[in-house]
Amino acid sequence: MSSSGIFAVIKPDSGSSEETRVSAGLPRVPRRRRWWLLGASLGLVAASTVVTVMVVSAAWEREPMLLLARDVAWGQPVTGADVTTVELPPSARRFVVADADRGRVVGQVAAGNLRAGQLLSYSDVMAQGVPAVGQQVIGVRLPQGRFPARGLFPHDPVEVVTLSTAGTTAETVPSGSGFRARVVQVSPPDAEGAIVADLLIADSLAEQADAAAAGGALVKLLGPSS
Repeated sequence: MSSSGIFAVIKPDSGSSEETRVSAGLPRVPRRRRWWLLGASLGLVAASTVVTVMVVSAAWEREPMLLLARDVAWGQPVTGADVTTVELPPSARRFVVADADRGRVVGQVAAGNLRAGQLLSYSDVMAQGVPAVGQQVIGVRLPQGRFPARGLFPHDPVEVVTLSTAGTTAETVPSGSGFRARVVQVSPPDAEGAIVADLLIADSLAEQADAAAAGGALVKLLGPSS
C-alpha cells in the first residue's frame, strides 16, 4: 500500500504571531511607541490654533478714532463738539488720532480747512494761533467785482492790489502795489453785495495793507504753487 504524500501548506496568521511566539516559548518583543512624534504633532496643532486665534482677533479688533463731525475753518480752534469717533483697526493710529489721545488735538487750531467726515490727523492741527508773532490780521472791504465770483474761503492764498484814484474819478492800479496775503475769514455779503475779508499779512506789509483797506483794493486768487 502506497501513500500519495499530500502535504498541506498552512500560512501563519499574522494576527496570531504574538500568540505563536508565546506558545513556542520565544521571547516577546515589545512594541516601540513613538511618544516624541505624538508630542510634536500635538505641539504643532496647538501652535497653529494659537496663531489662527491671533490672526482672527487682530482682523476683528477695533478702537475708536477721531472723525470731524463738522467743518472747522483754518485758524479756528478744534473743540470737543467738532469731533466724533469711528471704529478702525489699531494700525490706523499711524495716520489718525485715536480717541484716547483727543486731549492732544482738542483746543489746538486747524492748520487748514477741515471738512466734516474727514479723519483727523496730527498734521491737521497746530498749536500756534492766528495771527502768530510777526503777523497781523487786517479787514479789507471788497465790493462786488473786486473778488472772484467763487468767493473767498479761509486759507485761500491771495494777492491784494491797492487801487488809487490819483486825483480822478477812475480807479487805477499803481505799479508794484500788490502784496500777498492769506484769507482768515470772510463776512456775509452786505446789502450792496460787498464783503469784508480778514487777511493775514506779515508785519512788513502793514503799510501797504493799511492803504488797501483805506483806499480800496481788488483781490486775486493765487494757485497752490504761487
